[in-house]
Amino acid sequence: MHASLDKLAAIPLSNRWSHPEMIRIRQLGAKAVPPLRRVLREKDSLSTYLLLWLKGEWPASAKFFPYMPDSKKLTERRWTACQVLQTLGPAGKSAAPELVRVIASKDAGDVNGGSMALYAVGIDPEVCEQLDEVLEKGTAAFGRSQIVMALGTVKPPSARTLRALTVALTDSSPSVPNYAAETLGRLGVPTPAAVSGLKNLISTSTNDLTTITASVALWELEKDSRSMTGRVFTILQKQLFAPIAPPIGGGNGGQGVDATEQLFLSAGDLFSKLPLQTAEKAQALGLLENFCEKSGRIFIRMLLLPSMMELGFSASKCVEVCATGLRQGEPYYRLQAAELLVMVGAKYPLDGVDLESLLHDEDVGVRVNCALAHWLKNKRAEAVVPVLAEALDRNKHQSYYYAQILPTALRALAAIGPEARDATGPLTVVAHDPNPMIAKLAAEALAKIAKQ
Repeated sequence: MHASLDKLAAIPLSNRWSHPEMIRIRQLGAKAVPPLRRVLREKDSLSTYLLLWLKGEWPASAKFFPYMPDSKKLTERRWTACQVLQTLGPAGKSAAPELVRVIASKDAGDVNGGSMALYAVGIDPEVCEQLDEVLEKGTAAFGRSQIVMALGTVKPPSARTLRALTVALTDSSPSVPNYAAETLGRLGVPTPAAVSGLKNLISTSTNDLTTITASVALWELEKDSRSMTGRVFTILQKQLFAPIAPPIGGGNGGQGVDATEQLFLSAGDLFSKLPLQTAEKAQALGLLENFCEKSGRIFIRMLLLPSMMELGFSASKCVEVCATGLRQGEPYYRLQAAELLVMVGAKYPLDGVDLESLLHDEDVGVRVNCALAHWLKNKRAEAVVPVLAEALDRNKHQSYYYAQILPTALRALAAIGPEARDATGPLTVVAHDPNPMIAKLAAEALAKIAKQ
């Protein structure tokens, strides 16, 4: 296993997803998990600490220990193990305890890799208990925010989880209270302590993003919009006159979302839920549109599009946002735009969008989502089934986003039903995938196709 992981770690991330070594490990299914768990543990083992200490104190000692650990290689191997577990999905569930410890690491790279894998293998009440314990002991460093967000996965939450999240509302880190408020809103359990904590956060915070996030959460718990709308409008209007910071990471790419952008995204989420009057909807939509113009980032316009649709964004503008996203060079923008096109097409005509050409796009994610949009609009199975069937071959597709593309293709084939019979062969292969969630979706598609 070490040799395979080291081979994968030595090549660019984007070239690993259908690499022969990745495919070989995936085919082992659950049998691959025990050695992967050992890899996740080795960086923090006592023997590793002792050998690295010895190496630092006495560099010549490496001559006498043929297996002297290398810190850089250990980190790369751990991250690659997390990537493999992500592709295994629920088949890697037994590695959850190690992944929780990885998220509690002080290494930001470890935290991101562990979070990615933990979501993929699945978070259940038992995992939440482990996450609660890490928060309570204060052992999490950079990973506190990720742990807080992960705790919003399981409903209903335990009393212990709700207590941990309520305490997190007072965390010293600027970001943790914001994530804690968001998670409490998502869980929707209005305990007196949670409601009181959110109200206190709104009244004491000097951070506009935290104020809006806590307002969204309070709405989810109490469904009381009194004084809330005016407060949010005031914050957004103030931000429209503030200078715009360069995108995180530079350029116009989707490297991240800064605090101001997240503020408008949170407000958009709130506006789409509140029972706004017609004039308030127009005002809310105007604020979001003005920010999109000021930002100039298609990434932000696409992220805000679902909220703006709820507020009455016109059909032509919705289609234009998708079309602009599809013209970008960044793969994620194009995938995001294609996914939005399916959503927009369910509500409006896709005038001016050449779906036939998009079925032959170079990107598998664009092809799959546009095939779904094409089917929903035209109901022509002969045009889209070959596209969806081809997308089922994991060996062909080097895409970080394949884990979200494949389920879309499987659900689309299930929706088409008997007319998708030409995809039976590829679906039968996928029905034996080591990821049980993927195998289940393929089996369901085969069952729908078999119905006459």
